[in-house]
Amino acid sequence: MPSSLPQFQAGTRITPGREGAHAYAEAIAPVFDVRLSDAAERGPDLGINSFNIGPLVLGQAHMSGGVFGYGRDGRKIAATGLELVLVQIIVEGEDVRSTGRSTGGDETVARTGDVCLLDLTRTFASQTAHCTNINLALPRDAFDARDIDLDPLHGLVLRRESAGAQLLRSHAESLMRVAPDLAPEEAYGVGRATTDLLAGLTLGHRGEDTRRAAAETQRARLRRFIDANLHDPDLGAELLCRRFGVSRASLYRLFAPLGGVSEHIRNRRLRRVFEALSDPTQSQGMAQVAERYGFTVWSSFSRAFKSRFGMTPGEARGQGAVAAAKAAVQQAANGDLSDWLRALDAA
Repeated sequence: MPSSLPQFQAGTRITPGREGAHAYAEAIAPVFDVRLSDAAERGPDLGINSFNIGPLVLGQAHMSGGVFGYGRDGRKIAATGLELVLVQIIVEGEDVRSTGRSTGGDETVARTGDVCLLDLTRTFASQTAHCTNINLALPRDAFDARDIDLDPLHGLVLRRESAGAQLLRSHAESLMRVAPDLAPEEAYGVGRATTDLLAGLTLGHRGEDTRRAAAETQRARLRRFIDANLHDPDLGAELLCRRFGVSRASLYRLFAPLGGVSEHIRNRRLRRVFEALSDPTQSQGMAQVAERYGFTVWSSFSRAFKSRFGMTPGEARGQGAVAAAKAAVQQAANGDLSDWLRALDAA
């Protein structure tokens, strides 16, 4: 296993001029469309520095030397398919953000020290002339598994005066400092602990007056149903169409950004088998675990498992928790930030 975490950097601080600006915009394209106006004579100052920490992606971004607009509309949501939570800690500067259908009506100013939460299945827009932030991207499942309703959390800004914001900022800054020296096997546990911290500090922001602020997207409901029924041998396009009253064409369009509905179900089943095999408390035989999730032919299952995780089922069982770190490194080794976010979403 490599001794350091996969790292990705882009921007004019890495490659000066238009090429660097294009690389920056391309890196964040799965999350936001970016616009630049009123650029300084010397051009924009842009930089992104990210690390793949297995259960989450950590990064710091800087933007100055112009006016920058970031947007995630319905078209972007449908095209990228990401169902992640993005936590942004403002460490310098500020931005003006909106979670409504337009930039007016619900604008909030996020300032240095504030912590902002975004559900990437929902719309968002922001504008800034100077800002540095630390970003943590993690799967929605991290909140769903703890029975945390994300609807009222989308657009939430924890002000810098709050204990939660101060704890999260301190933790995120510490992560950025130690990330270059973290070994992958250490990082996986750190990532899990960070996820627990984030989830725990949002528990107090689920008041009944803000619950169910907006309906979940249809794809999010479908994915939740899929995860709850991975053991069902009938799980597939026909069952989903019948259960949710959608046509096959609509279903296929919804899952196109995720590689197709069948591929998504297969990958989720492989993930469940991986989690069971790498769990040292799980004693059931490997073939039995595979069959529980519909893999009845061992040879084809074993090939699919190794292709996805870079190790055999037996290696996953033998290595236990370390297998998760190795799998994360394997999947991130040849990718960039866009690949990491998509892999995180599919985890």
